[in-house]
Amino acid sequence: MRLKGKLIVAAFKMFFRQKEAIIWTILLPLFMIFLFSFVNFDSLGTVSLGIVNHSQDTVLIGQLHGIKTLKISTGDENEELAQLKKGERVLVLVLPATFQPSGSDSLILYVNAEKPQELQAGRMMIQRVLDELVFKQSSIPHPTLQAITVNSRNLTYIDFLLPGILAMSIMQTGIFGVSFSFVILKKRGILRRMLATPMRPSDFIAAQVIMRLVVLMVQTAVMVGAGVWVFKIHFIGSMLDMLVVGVLGGVIFLSIGFALSGISKSEDQVAPLANIIVLPMMFLSGVFFSRASLPGMAYTITGFFPLTYLADGLRNIATEGATLVMIWPQLLGLTVWAIIAVVLAIKAFRWE
Repeated sequence: MRLKGKLIVAAFKMFFRQKEAIIWTILLPLFMIFLFSFVNFDSLGTVSLGIVNHSQDTVLIGQLHGIKTLKISTGDENEELAQLKKGERVLVLVLPATFQPSGSDSLILYVNAEKPQELQAGRMMIQRVLDELVFKQSSIPHPTLQAITVNSRNLTYIDFLLPGILAMSIMQTGIFGVSFSFVILKKRGILRRMLATPMRPSDFIAAQVIMRLVVLMVQTAVMVGAGVWVFKIHFIGSMLDMLVVGVLGGVIFLSIGFALSGISKSEDQVAPLANIIVLPMMFLSGVFFSRASLPGMAYTITGFFPLTYLADGLRNIATEGATLVMIWPQLLGLTVWAIIAVVLAIKAFRWE
């Protein structure tokens, strides 16, 4: 145990002597969050409208679908109202079972009052469509809109971004940090000379893994703290759950880093291999933007990426207050990937 303790201390010293490692691990992710926080993506695009249709009418819905400014989704009333409370909808329109364009039914329009500009624009568009239908029917009684304000928790782009950036930084720390460091140690013959010492190779590997997992936990705490205090994100989850998911993701990407360092003989070889793995996941796993915009096949395939499981798990905890039990699909995916990655690391890692 004394040997393991000294090796862990030595691993920390080796890590903090590399100024670039500290920059990549903590400062760069924080800088990216700071940079994206100035871009107000929330005010761009369309007005999200949820429709709950209890009637047999399709005329009104068809007219609303013809307005490109409206991003329409249909579903159950409880589901749509839940999305409204989360800030995913600006408006939710409920059509009663007796609704007819020529009738005098009152349509319920649940509104998100914290988005006044989108609210007013969406309400005017719905009212305009209703007026056009009434004009075509030439009927005196006409449907009316009854607005009901719902307290909602509006999530901004920075709320979406921070868990994704945290997941990405865990991936980069694991893959780039381990693969490049161990390739350099192997190239210089340092790992080979360690085999000649009384130290067991497993002790050295364990010390490196423990050190980097501790760094990942510190990184998680720093980024969440900065998000809450500086960027005012809506963090309602458990910090302990965030750490558990982050450590599980760290095991996956650390193992991938060990596997890459085992099959690579130089930095020139490990760099393209690492980028082939990192870049697709960085842009297709929902780090910067939602995967919902991906086409069907791409959406399905990227759903199995380890970074997707990690980002979704961290985001659900941070913004939805989900517990570990509630994110069991993400935990299951991370566990399967952890087993695969550890097996690959054991098979591929070489000391020289």
